[in-house]
Amino acid sequence: MGQLQWQLLPVFFSLFLSLPSLTTAQFANTSTLSFAVPSGYTSATFNASAQPTSATPQTDFSNSALALLWNFIGPVSIGPVTTTIKPTPEPTSYAQPLASNFHPLVASKDPSLANLKLPEGFKWGLASSAYQIEGAAKDEGKGPSIWDLLSHRVPNFVSDNTTGDVVGSHYWLYKQDFARLKGLGIKAFSPSISWPRIFPFGKGPINEAGVKHYDDVIAELHANGITPAVTLFHWDTPLALYNEYGAWSSPQIVDDFFNYAKFIISRYDAYVDEWFTINEPQYCNWQFSYYPAGKYYPTFNSTSPVKSRFLCGHYSLLAHARVAKWYHEEFKGKGRITFKNSGNYYEANSTKPEDEVARQRNFDFAVGWFGGPWTDGDYPKSLKDTLGDLLPTLTQEEKTMIKGSCDFYAIDGYSSFTAFEVDGGIEACVSNRSHPGFPDCAGSASTASNGFPLGPAADPAMSWLYDTPTGIRKFLKHLTTVLFPSIPDIVVTEFGFAEPFEAQLSNMNQILWDLRRADYFQSYLDSILASIHYDKVNVTGAWGWAIFDNFEWGSGTSVRFGLQYHSPPFVLADEIPPNPPTPVTSDRPAIPNSPASPSPEISALFSTQQPTLSASGQPSATPATSSAPATTSKRRHSLSESSDDSESSASHPSRGRPSRHISKRRRRADGTMRLDNDASKRSQSPIQNFSNGSTRSPGYRGSLGKVANGDSHTKAESNGSTASYTNGSSVANGRSVPTTFFGHDREEVTRILIQSLTDLGYHGAAGALCKESGYQLEGPTVASFRSAVLKGDWAEAEELLFGTNSYDNGGGIDLDGHGTYAKSWAKSARSTSTARHTGGLTLAEGANRDEMLFWMKQQKYLELLERRDLGKALMVLRQELTPLHQDVGRLHALSSLMMCQSADDLKFQAQWDGAKGDSRTLLLSELSKSISPSVMIPEHRLAILLDEVKQSWISNCLYHNTAASPSLYVDHTCDRDDFPMKPVLELRHHSDEVWYLKFSNDGTKLASTSKDRTVVIYDTTTYKLLHKLNEHDAGVTHVAWSPDDTRIITCCTQQECSARIWDVKSGRCITTISDFTYPCTTAGWAPDGKTVVIGSQDTKYGLAVWDTDGNIVHRWIEDNLRVNDLAISPDGQRLVVLLENRILVYDFTSYEKICEWTLDDIKLTSVNISQDSQHMLISMNENKIKLMEIDTGEIIQRYSGQVQTQFIIRSAFGGANENFVVSGSEDSRIYIWRTNGLLVDALDAHPNGCVNSIAWHPTDPKVFASAGDDMKVRIWKPAPPHFQSTSNGYSR
Repeated sequence: MGQLQWQLLPVFFSLFLSLPSLTTAQFANTSTLSFAVPSGYTSATFNASAQPTSATPQTDFSNSALALLWNFIGPVSIGPVTTTIKPTPEPTSYAQPLASNFHPLVASKDPSLANLKLPEGFKWGLASSAYQIEGAAKDEGKGPSIWDLLSHRVPNFVSDNTTGDVVGSHYWLYKQDFARLKGLGIKAFSPSISWPRIFPFGKGPINEAGVKHYDDVIAELHANGITPAVTLFHWDTPLALYNEYGAWSSPQIVDDFFNYAKFIISRYDAYVDEWFTINEPQYCNWQFSYYPAGKYYPTFNSTSPVKSRFLCGHYSLLAHARVAKWYHEEFKGKGRITFKNSGNYYEANSTKPEDEVARQRNFDFAVGWFGGPWTDGDYPKSLKDTLGDLLPTLTQEEKTMIKGSCDFYAIDGYSSFTAFEVDGGIEACVSNRSHPGFPDCAGSASTASNGFPLGPAADPAMSWLYDTPTGIRKFLKHLTTVLFPSIPDIVVTEFGFAEPFEAQLSNMNQILWDLRRADYFQSYLDSILASIHYDKVNVTGAWGWAIFDNFEWGSGTSVRFGLQYHSPPFVLADEIPPNPPTPVTSDRPAIPNSPASPSPEISALFSTQQPTLSASGQPSATPATSSAPATTSKRRHSLSESSDDSESSASHPSRGRPSRHISKRRRRADGTMRLDNDASKRSQSPIQNFSNGSTRSPGYRGSLGKVANGDSHTKAESNGSTASYTNGSSVANGRSVPTTFFGHDREEVTRILIQSLTDLGYHGAAGALCKESGYQLEGPTVASFRSAVLKGDWAEAEELLFGTNSYDNGGGIDLDGHGTYAKSWAKSARSTSTARHTGGLTLAEGANRDEMLFWMKQQKYLELLERRDLGKALMVLRQELTPLHQDVGRLHALSSLMMCQSADDLKFQAQWDGAKGDSRTLLLSELSKSISPSVMIPEHRLAILLDEVKQSWISNCLYHNTAASPSLYVDHTCDRDDFPMKPVLELRHHSDEVWYLKFSNDGTKLASTSKDRTVVIYDTTTYKLLHKLNEHDAGVTHVAWSPDDTRIITCCTQQECSARIWDVKSGRCITTISDFTYPCTTAGWAPDGKTVVIGSQDTKYGLAVWDTDGNIVHRWIEDNLRVNDLAISPDGQRLVVLLENRILVYDFTSYEKICEWTLDDIKLTSVNISQDSQHMLISMNENKIKLMEIDTGEIIQRYSGQVQTQFIIRSAFGGANENFVVSGSEDSRIYIWRTNGLLVDALDAHPNGCVNSIAWHPTDPKVFASAGDDMKVRIWKPAPPHFQSTSNGYSR
């Protein structure tokens, strides 16, 4: 610091000290601050934590109100199935344990029951509930329930944080589920109906889509011969009622439940024999103990959890009684009605009187609480004495209504307990409302007095559940003789068992042998039978829980009760829901009423004027019947297809090639929404046929994505410029010219050239050609139509395309807001005085007018959504798109887009780029395919013609083996010397026959297997040996590379009969799968590399999926499933399996069989699948190779010449773009064909034996390898200059 700065410090210091006095002086005249209140304002005190003191009536039942309700929930997940599925055929029998095999079945513990039968009329079946299995949480107008809120918004309220958004997707798969019940011989099913699916707000307007769904559920049950017993309410209270008045803690719930129940019963009573109004009203105990009232939804009526519990029970009982009274006295219902009780059996833990009192209190606070229908209609004395003012008082009128309101007793009796006095005694507990045991004041345990468990324990998450079969027998007798002697008959409406740790298992062998569950059901059924015959209890039914694994409330999916194993796409609460998937085949027909079916016909309830609510808060479309036929697009074709194929499916009606519905692939989840036919699997093979526009495309083949006639463009041009050119005659520079051009129509050639010049961007040249030739690309009507589509003038476009007598005769909503349904799409500037008749454009043969109209209205609908004009979009959806009766799945997908929150969200969900993108151009491209080519030239016609020329060259060029496109300057031909026909390398590392070989997927390695028990791996750069794997004890039949080439799996014959997985880098065997008693023949890797499919001749494990640790994941169970070969399609969708004379095709995503073909008098030996996943190449004895469509079995091509009579000879695809088929032969030769069937050559390859296998290099089309009986592997390439073979261990 400088001298000057030091000198100034005292000055600064003195100023600093003086500042407080200066500040004080400024406010010396004011002791406190005051602030003026501006005029015109009032004030209040707010407390965001305060609970409401009175209900707010719900009067808004609009779409926006529904959307607001769902906003409480947050994002909801959508499963892989989004429309009702037609059931696939169930097997005639199901696999089950073989009592005579290695482990006995779970047997009855009471031999005296052996000859006893259940009484006639005894109902038995399975049960479940809507929220636990339906999924489709937000679909088709359903409102949220309290459980949607709890599972989504309350962290860890569900132990594994799963939700009911998807679960078993029973809402979409009920037809399949019922078909399976029928196949299993189960004659009855007890579902529940979702209250918020019928009344999204709990009251108000009815959701038509929900009603139609349950119409079909009831009808489908009857169609399958299954008797329904329906529960009206199984805990899924509409969330709107909690928000409005506190739901079950308010007397208003009685009216709203009655309104709901009255509707359901009135509609379905003719087809339902038994009604359960409420499932386990005892749930009020834990609902108001554990539900986070006041935190995630309002608390009304009482802040005391205990008082709220008994308010809930009180109004539940009154709601039931009111419905029952109406059912019998006013409605005169034909069936029976009751509610389901939750209760368990108790025995005193000792002979102490206090323990006996505790036993009775346990009964009183469970079944006694709701025992009024069997007594005087009132609550037990113990409850009234203990609870005092906490227990609502029943009026005499209410008690009279409750008494006798149940036609039979329903008990969900899962387990049993011992009862004992609470610590400190009952009196101390009863007199102290803060006692931890209050108000029950009775202890219970699952252990006996000596501390030993009462029975085997269920999953630890169900700590209350033990297998106590004698308890149910004692309970049935105690209920009907001691507690409620007036019970006429009793039904066990739920009983079931959670197999311990089952949710943590992935090995199906462990899962299927659920011995504790089997013991539970066997023992409980024994006890029920004994109760009937020995105790004379009138038990009239039993319902097992549950139909399949489901959502178990607070435990989510971490425990499993299902009698059927189910591994659904459970979704975590914090997961972002995926895009809606590809809609699959829709099936929501009218209620059946055919003479062959006893199923009922339920009359329509609604008029067309009633609103239908969608989950997005928007009315949804009325389902329409699908009219889109299934089509098959061939990718590989022979030059001449025979019509008299002796082995084709058409000539063998007895074989009955099944028609495959897309619903077989129903569990496919796809991140891209396609609103039309899936075009994602187009073959890239040069043998593919291109559409030239002369015939009608079989449907809307593109998605809303950027695809135009199969080609991708940054900005697509369509049929040249939109300008209209002057009509003229065939003149050139004033001279008349011939009408033909080298035999071709001059006008056609000229117009195609005009189009092509425009495609190339030479618009000036195109215009000059038009002017000089006098021909125009298209007439003024076509030009106007093009312009209308590109401008989005849909009224004009429809009129020009189809013709009309008036501009006011159709069209619907106008994008500009002027049109109405009375005035169609007509723009306001156009008056009716300008109306005229137009004939429309000539359509191509086979064009579907309704489908074309659907495409245009679909575009209009999307543009309205993009503008956020939801009201008009909804009108287009309901009144323009739906009446066209196109695929319901497409309509569902379109309606789901109403939920999009923004234009960007819409574009992402629909894979659509908006009105200002290419969508209109792409629409025009699709429409042009349906317009006569003479009127509107198909797009890019010259390019397509040139493609066909090149394809013809390639198809007829024997040696074409490159992916490069041929030059147009000269006729194409390839030199034979450039084709791999010379064995340039000979590998001699095997000491016996070489049976199989395969290049790695990247082509850097080659593996061969041999009868000598070894597997050899080569580096294909030098063909030096990398590993010789010699741990097998028998010949090695097969090898397959993992998708990442880091592992291989090998299969072995007798005597080893195993499969081994090897690490390629180290050459170490990392897994041995030796569960087979017969040889392993083949294997393939799943595309994700996590599992393998192994085929064998084994009777138990003939075909199974295994993980890489050797655990079984899935096993196909079918008689005589002895596998010769298998292949998995590159896209992971199909598994093709060859048996001795049968071809089986499975959906590899669901493991379901899709189709099967039996071929007589042949033996199938090998199968390969093309890279486009469309075709399979099958080798068979004798001397046959066939190229077939995978999903239809249609024979595309045959290949002949090779010899195959005794041994396994393998064929394969090969060459550039898989242009070739190659096969070994028993005559020591290699046979090579083009895929069109032309024989390229037969090469002498491995003398004195068979050529067993050929493998073509996957990245170098000029290399393939062969394996033969001569113990050698040969590498084939084009002959190098001065080729000479040598022999030095390797041979060149």
